[in-house]
Amino acid sequence: MKTIVALSYFHRKIGPLVFYSYPKDMLERELSLKIANIMDQQFSEGFFTHSFENLKSLNYYFEIHSDWARGNKEMLMVSTILDQQISTEDEEKISILCTEFSEQLQSNEEIYTAFYINDVNNFDEEDQESIRKNESLIKAWVENLYWFIIEDTREKTEEEEIAILLNDKHIFMTLEKLSEGPILLEGLREWFIENFPEKNFNEIIEILDERQFIFINQIGLVEKYVLLVKEVNAERIPPDSIIEYIDDKPELIELLLPKVQEYFSEYEKKTREDIKEDAFTLYQIMADPKKYSVLSELRNGLISKDKLPKLVSKKSLDSLMENIEFLKKFDVIEELNYNSETYIVLKTNLQITTAFPEWMRKLLPKESEPVVADKYKANRNKSKKTSKNKKSKNSKKK
Repeated sequence: MKTIVALSYFHRKIGPLVFYSYPKDMLERELSLKIANIMDQQFSEGFFTHSFENLKSLNYYFEIHSDWARGNKEMLMVSTILDQQISTEDEEKISILCTEFSEQLQSNEEIYTAFYINDVNNFDEEDQESIRKNESLIKAWVENLYWFIIEDTREKTEEEEIAILLNDKHIFMTLEKLSEGPILLEGLREWFIENFPEKNFNEIIEILDERQFIFINQIGLVEKYVLLVKEVNAERIPPDSIIEYIDDKPELIELLLPKVQEYFSEYEKKTREDIKEDAFTLYQIMADPKKYSVLSELRNGLISKDKLPKLVSKKSLDSLMENIEFLKKFDVIEELNYNSETYIVLKTNLQITTAFPEWMRKLLPKESEPVVADKYKANRNKSKKTSKNKKSKNSKKK
């Protein structure tokens, strides 16, 4: 079973019920009843965990103001159901997200009306409209919460881990410094303290050593040299998803392809300094979970910008649009109008590669001349010539 997020509420006649869960149709009825009944065990607002069989739920109980409820409050609980153990750090992340979710509901003075959807026919037309509108809004918020939890607790990809590391300017610049060649540890320390006095040099060196970016070599009793053994590059490449557009939306490729070609023709003219500056921007993009999430989605295909407001809440939409504008500004994505609809497509894909540093490649021995092969070839040609001469002489005798 995958992760499930559920919002429960206390129905004034029936008792605790699950109002909505996401992903849809994944919460079985028996489990739904168990989750809702957890509410009876909590009497004060806060985060708590509950285990049953092979599942674990992380729950946040809270209350919101209500003009229609007894005591003028609705009792709610948002739960994250998991079938695997998670770290304390991830539990803390889920707790924060659930707290923000509760604050989101508490900030909307009419949101309580959504919990009367089962009795909607008992209300007048104006209230019915409010009930349906807020029901849709809460469902969108629950879905957003699910994706935020998945985003914040999923295992990072290797390229994300590298980007998170090099997203720190002092680490990025330290690796750039080491790309020039081996340097005395003390010399590197002096350079680092001069440029980043507020950072801990020993801590950075330890991190780079653990991640196998550097090797510290001691010569004699005193001298220690720091050697870069793994060079990291962030670069742009044409998006593979263009191939999919050719089959699905051939007219779209006619709009996108010229823009991609134009960009990369200019990209190839960039100086070394321009490439370095651009690389740091790419690390920032891939280190940011929300920007990386947009990038990942676009690697799989295009997104209809016009449909976004229907899929997420206002708060999430604002955040998403900010990230889209950022990616657009730095030529990662492009907006295209196609069939009276606006699409967001990948203009340049990003990739992180590792290789031997340049200073090491210069030290590698040049490819030796294939002496044996040449001698064999020469002898073979000589043999052929001798054979031809013999045949020629024999033919003359005849």
